[in-house]
Amino acid sequence: MKNLMLVLVAIFLSASAAIAQERGNRQGPGQNRTPEERAKAEVERLNTALSLDQSQRDSIYTYSLQQSTAQQALFQQGDGDRDKRIEKMRSFREKYDTKLKSILTEEQIKKYEEIQKERSQRRSSRN
Repeated sequence: MKNLMLVLVAIFLSASAAIAQERGNRQGPGQNRTPEERAKAEVERLNTALSLDQSQRDSIYTYSLQQSTAQQALFQQGDGDRDKRIEKMRSFREKYDTKLKSILTEEQIKKYEEIQKERSQRRSSRN
């Protein structure tokens, strides 16, 4: 009985370790995408939600590509100061939102802000 219990504990611990390693190696969606792929995905997401016209899609793609390239360079730089990187990312996001709102119509801006609020709530509920 004692041996059986030890075997079961060993199996449970090894399974737990395997699951933890798998979770640790898993990256979220978009982690391994190129800046072009991220920009295209962003335009598709916004087009679905906001019904963009062609001019808006082109403008958003161009700006999103610039932002994605800058963000990728920031991560590859890897200066080691996590707080500094987080602050730069926050700055990138604020600039992106400002630029995006200059491209959208008033109605689209309202819908975009609603979507952002929902995303924020989902993120905070996960943490």
